[in-house]
Amino acid sequence: MKASLPWLSHKDWALAKWGVPLYRVPVDPGWGCPHKKPGNIGGCTFCAEDGGRARQTLRADLPAEQVGHGIRFVRQRYGKGLLELYIQAYTATFSSVEALKAMIEPLLAEHDFVSLSLGTRPDCLPPATIQLLQEWNQHLDVWVELGAQTAQEKTLLRINRQHTWAKSKEAVGKLQAAGLKSCMHLLFGLPGESSDDMFATLDEVTALPIQALKLHNLHIIDGSLLAEEWKNRPFPVLPESAWLELVMQLIRRIPAHLPLFRVFTDSENRLAPPSEFSKGEFIHQLETEMRKRAWFQGELT
Repeated sequence: MKASLPWLSHKDWALAKWGVPLYRVPVDPGWGCPHKKPGNIGGCTFCAEDGGRARQTLRADLPAEQVGHGIRFVRQRYGKGLLELYIQAYTATFSSVEALKAMIEPLLAEHDFVSLSLGTRPDCLPPATIQLLQEWNQHLDVWVELGAQTAQEKTLLRINRQHTWAKSKEAVGKLQAAGLKSCMHLLFGLPGESSDDMFATLDEVTALPIQALKLHNLHIIDGSLLAEEWKNRPFPVLPESAWLELVMQLIRRIPAHLPLFRVFTDSENRLAPPSEFSKGEFIHQLETEMRKRAWFQGELT
């Protein structure tokens, strides 16, 4: 695939695959998370109260209404292009197979989605769910976005992730065996992690049979457990300018065939780090710096 940027972006990957842009329509079914109790009790320390719900869905509760808002948003902002149904917030597979089918299949029947992506945890992929995803994969491009966050066991404990790195590797293997594509989510700048830890995580992840990556820089979100911890005992949070430098080094170490579906975190209600760039400004600066240095994805692999 030829990229217009020094890295293989979601846009370039979609154009190479489909010939036209692919736009995501996010949905929050409200299923929550397996280790987060009502009242925002427990869960991963970095998680927002809404589980990262997209702003396009905030005006509606029912999935059908959220999809309607999402499609209108895409058409008004971007115009023509293909659509992907994206089950985003919290854990998309934290439900019964019957509930998953009852929510998703009417949306697939009503709208012309060519792709389906579900964000989930590595420990929430029971056999019946994988079988259902295989069925949908017969007529849709099905992706599973796995929130691994890090390969460092000490950090997984520190952020109350409630699964091991071995569980993430096991999940990728299950998806690979089922013929399903996986996109791994990684979170950089987590408390206690050194740059060596972060590069080690990247090496572990890129050795797996995954098909895409999302690279997130840590935000301290108001209302999260990590925010309370940070207020009581402040710890360093990676500034966006430092993330710019780090992500360039990460990109150089990522095999060129892996699309990067995200390289910058854009979140609401953050306490830290201070905003230095809009998403568009960050992407422009990243491209400018990489071109200036003649750096490109995969050059160090």
